[in-house]
Amino acid sequence: MWSNIKTSLIAQIRLLFVISLVVILGLWGFFYIRQKHLQDEHNMARYFSIASSLQPVLIQSFSISDEDLKAYNVKIFTQKPPSEAKMLYHKGDELKGFSLFSYQGKKVLYVYNPIGTIYLEDLEEDYALILIHSIFAILLGLQTILFMVSKKMLTPLMDVELHFKRMEGGDYSEVAMTSQYKEINQISHSYNKAIRHIGYLLETREMFNKIFMHEMKTPLAKGMFYLKNEPSVKTHEQIHTVFEAINAQLNTFKTLEELIGKNEAILPHPHALNSLLEEVLQTLHVKDADAIQTKGCERYTLYGDKELWLVCLKNILDNALQYSKNHKVSLTCKENKLHISNVGEPLPIDISQNLHSWKLDKTQRHKSSTGYGFGLFIIQKTVHLNGYTIDYSYENAHVTLIISPK
Repeated sequence: MWSNIKTSLIAQIRLLFVISLVVILGLWGFFYIRQKHLQDEHNMARYFSIASSLQPVLIQSFSISDEDLKAYNVKIFTQKPPSEAKMLYHKGDELKGFSLFSYQGKKVLYVYNPIGTIYLEDLEEDYALILIHSIFAILLGLQTILFMVSKKMLTPLMDVELHFKRMEGGDYSEVAMTSQYKEINQISHSYNKAIRHIGYLLETREMFNKIFMHEMKTPLAKGMFYLKNEPSVKTHEQIHTVFEAINAQLNTFKTLEELIGKNEAILPHPHALNSLLEEVLQTLHVKDADAIQTKGCERYTLYGDKELWLVCLKNILDNALQYSKNHKVSLTCKENKLHISNVGEPLPIDISQNLHSWKLDKTQRHKSSTGYGFGLFIIQKTVHLNGYTIDYSYENAHVTLIISPK
């Protein structure tokens, strides 16, 4: 129990509330008893004084009115208390003295002697006791309100803790809560953001694994087929080609893996577009010199990580040339934006959207596609990492991608 109190914020608040409650109730009782004792002593002194003052008046049979009794803060009680009235105090003997009764919530003072008697109602209120009760009742109420407010404020933290426990079991649902306190909202927002990022990592890594298995099957199947042939120079070259293909795929997957988990900041280094295109063209092995046409891009500059831009442009141009009906692609630079266009079928998905699932429907993808939007994922991810946005449009059988700074 004590270890739970030391480690739990909620338990500590409850303990503090219990301690403060005990202290308040203890002080309440202490001051009440003390003040009650002082009040009783004060009243006894008053009653002695009243009885002593009225005894001579009763002996001389003088009339007594309420006006005469104002100074004593009492008034004449017109009826005799019945036998069931509780006697609180008695002083004197059968001939002379006074008694104090409690009747119907009132204190009645009975003064008597052989000549006369009188019943008096005590009008003095115990204001000190009322004040003590009021103060401690307010303190207790404030303490209770403070505890309830604290508990309410910490409820979102308890919900987040519950979600963390569920997350340990594989539940990656977001926290649905709103609060008037910005700190609580920030915790909720950060938690949900982390959950979305975890979901993104899990989904993209699943995509990575499936793509990896799919892409490895083809070269491995070719290699197994070549191994069945008689050893020769040709067979050796074919197997070498297979291993080169596997190595190229592994390099691509390495790039994808880096993109999935990349979190460090990208510095905005300038890179001339034409210089980037020259390096990309060396890897694409484009035979037709007019396959890639540029317009107004002589001084166009892209900012960010060079390797990311090379991967991005390679995938864009490779897909554009491969699926273009005329195997040509045009790049136009205007208004600080890069327009890349080719004639062909529309893309299976709109990569300008913030997609959470990259798996393509069979009716959407090309026959040669893996079905997981591999190239499109790389294009969008590299553009975003470099601090740019990508817009997609399809008009008049033209696929157009527009890359622009955020």
